[in-house]
Amino acid sequence: MFRKKPTIKIVSTVPGLEMIEECLPIPAVKAIPEWWKKTKLIPRSFGRYNDIVEETTFSGNVKTCPSFPDYFSQGYIIPMWADTILRYDKETSGWSWNTPDARFKWDVHSHKQYLDDVDHDYLNNSGKVLFKAISPWKIITPPGYSVLQLPTFYHFNNDFTVLPGIIDTDIHYEINQQVMYLSNEPEIFIKRGTPLVQYIPFKREKYNYEVKLAGEKENKLFLKQDMTFFTKFPGSHQYQALRKNRDSNKKGNK
Repeated sequence: MFRKKPTIKIVSTVPGLEMIEECLPIPAVKAIPEWWKKTKLIPRSFGRYNDIVEETTFSGNVKTCPSFPDYFSQGYIIPMWADTILRYDKETSGWSWNTPDARFKWDVHSHKQYLDDVDHDYLNNSGKVLFKAISPWKIITPPGYSVLQLPTFYHFNNDFTVLPGIIDTDIHYEINQQVMYLSNEPEIFIKRGTPLVQYIPFKREKYNYEVKLAGEKENKLFLKQDMTFFTKFPGSHQYQALRKNRDSNKKGNK
């Protein structure tokens, strides 16, 4: 029998918002940053050319690292649901916000709740004030499942970031993001559709913990992994596409 997949529900509390495509939560794989898409594949390879005894090495790059596509494929991205202006006056520590409609509200966490106890730095910018987004979206997960809340790490943004955390969304459905104001400017504009936060569902489980010296069993496992890795070009499907394009260009230049 096939195990039924758990269903993650992301529901709007503002009627009609679910009909605006730009505002919809989407699988994270559909929100891969443009810089990563444009990065050219550099396969790791070793070889000799013509009769010259020379070994050429290409070390690969971020495009051949499996951790990136695996990370980009996890969970869901919730974009900013309405044009938003956040303001912070460093002289008075005053704050304010504006949105196009009263249904989209914000609040703030006082410094006593967080910033009095920590120097929050992100991308070389210090946290100024911690806003609280009153999200129109709620997440419902099956019993035993939670979500990991993460900033959109690779959508680099010097204006704001979202604090990471875990929400037991089988019990608590609100996802009011803690948005740290980073900019040195007196106000920031977050356009509707801007990737705001990433949620990765996971099943709550307990694990055993073991620390030991690698033995014969582990070393065989590591050896198999190495041979699997070093007998195939990283990103082989991408490499084949690159070679096909290269060969086509050569024919076109003849």
